[in-house]
Amino acid sequence: KISDDAKHIGLRLLARGRDTRDEIAEICDFSTRTLYRARARHRQTGTVARARRRNPGRPRILAVSDANYLLQLAKHKPTTFLDEYQQYMEKYRHLPVSITTIHRTFERAGLNVKRVQRMASERDPLQAGIFLHRIAQYPAHYLVSTDEMSKDDRIYARLWGR
Repeated sequence: KISDDAKHIGLRLLARGRDTRDEIAEICDFSTRTLYRARARHRQTGTVARARRRNPGRPRILAVSDANYLLQLAKHKPTTFLDEYQQYMEKYRHLPVSITTIHRTFERAGLNVKRVQRMASERDPLQAGIFLHRIAQYPAHYLVSTDEMSKDDRIYARLWGR
């Protein structure tokens, strides 16, 4: 990268008129084409510096309003899983968005991945109804309650809520 100061020096030498363009380019250690570009840019914009790109990189999938909607949902229901946020976006915003995009949106907003206590399947009302229907066939004195400290693969599979 050629510094803006070197380009300014080249333009001053060119304006002075004592040296040729090739000599100026050799003194400033850049090509004559760079000298021409710097002169043209200085005439157009008043500076030799290149204009910065406004939005470098790939455009965001979510608009600002969609990201704000997700953040409001997170404030309202902080224990919701990412796949549930995905369903909300599809249902209420008509926007199919990936779980990764939702996760990155939360990261950009400064939210950490929350530690979740229960599995999404345990929170599913349909699954809970099926379980209650199946367990209701047994009398209460047939049932035994156990300590929940034992390992259950279903519980630890989604411990971080992803």
